[in-house]
Amino acid sequence: MMDAGKSLQITLRQLLAQSPELTAAQLQSATGMSQPSISLALKAMGLGQSAGGVARLGAARSTRYALTKNIQGLPARHSLLCDGADGVPRHFGELTYLSGNRVHVRGGKQEWLSHAALPWFLTPLQPQGFLGRQLARLRPDFPADPERWSLEQVLYFTVNHVREASGAFAIEGPAGVAHVAVCGVAQSLAQTFDRLAAQVGTSLPAGSSAGGEQPKFLWREPDGLRWLVKFSPPRGTPFGERWHALLHLEKLALDVLRENGMTSAETRIVESATRTFLLSRRFDRTAEFGYRHLVAASAVHEHFVQTPRQHWVGTCRALHDMNLLPSGDLSTATQAYVFGQFIGNTDMHFGNLSFFVQDVMRPRFELAPIYDMLPMMWRPSIHSGSLDAEPLRAPHALAVDPALTDAARDWAVAYWERAAAMRTLGQSMQTVCALNAQRLKSRFAGL
Repeated sequence: MMDAGKSLQITLRQLLAQSPELTAAQLQSATGMSQPSISLALKAMGLGQSAGGVARLGAARSTRYALTKNIQGLPARHSLLCDGADGVPRHFGELTYLSGNRVHVRGGKQEWLSHAALPWFLTPLQPQGFLGRQLARLRPDFPADPERWSLEQVLYFTVNHVREASGAFAIEGPAGVAHVAVCGVAQSLAQTFDRLAAQVGTSLPAGSSAGGEQPKFLWREPDGLRWLVKFSPPRGTPFGERWHALLHLEKLALDVLRENGMTSAETRIVESATRTFLLSRRFDRTAEFGYRHLVAASAVHEHFVQTPRQHWVGTCRALHDMNLLPSGDLSTATQAYVFGQFIGNTDMHFGNLSFFVQDVMRPRFELAPIYDMLPMMWRPSIHSGSLDAEPLRAPHALAVDPALTDAARDWAVAYWERAAAMRTLGQSMQTVCALNAQRLKSRFAGL
């Protein structure tokens, strides 16, 4: 015959399985048992244990209880680490996977509860984009596109595989595979990059990745500097020559922004006999093997801004109005966006703008350096293979300070004039660049 304690545990489990979370008072009311009996039964069910059972949410009078769920055979609860500027990982709190496809994070006296997704500040842990699909090859039993992974699959992967996700957070787990290439001393940089590009390229369709992003890999210098490396298709092909030009134009765009007082990603160009490589230094890492936490504008907007997404300026304006972003950063984001319009950057999505956040418990944001700023209007079509050579069209006007717009236009004119003199772009692109400068100077008069 089952004892009363075991019977109460079964009843509590059934109640918690029917509701996402319940208070002790609700459990008492539903069972008719006393508070001490409820507490003893919850403890016996594994309350607070890493192996699973029951999790406590909230504190004091707002305390609720929920069932935990193992992560594809792994424990439900894991330590959450945050790497500091000195590179030393520190314990931040606990992450627990709950029934109902939820994640609970407790850090100090603060907690976060999210459904079917990671909390906003942990979103960098989810593999995404081109590099995410490369990482997904480690799990052939998961969907090929990590954007289609379930929350449980994301957690399982993050616990099991060591990787260079952006930002500073990590879920503690067994050692896995680090996907960061280190330059060997026996080869030149160009030879090393050719070899790495060939390895990545074996999984790609001609010209680009399946999602349209530029192929890339991560690279770390022996002294600790870490870079994101984009590369062109093989030179001597139409796609290869166009991406060769676009990578040079991306470096020029970031240089122009920096020359005009804006913080942008530090870049270098390396050319081999077969490809062109654009190295972009990772600004969420320091030379001393340290970390800065970085979150994409997409996650920040979804969590903090109540209105639908429009563009970078709208999101930064909303954050500024909430006193979460300094005025100078709003101006920088505005000028960067307008400059991007004037150079034909048709890919200024919310993954191409990011923010530093030092304290996720009391978040205030700092605009990260501008990156991925290039004239994507002239990207080769991944569907038709066409190479557009039409000049710039008048962009949609934004309601922003005219002085910011005028300055961004002047930068863009200088950008196109310098690009028109770059022989490495090829004659057709140089001609387009010259026409773009003329159109901007005339403010698209007559067009």
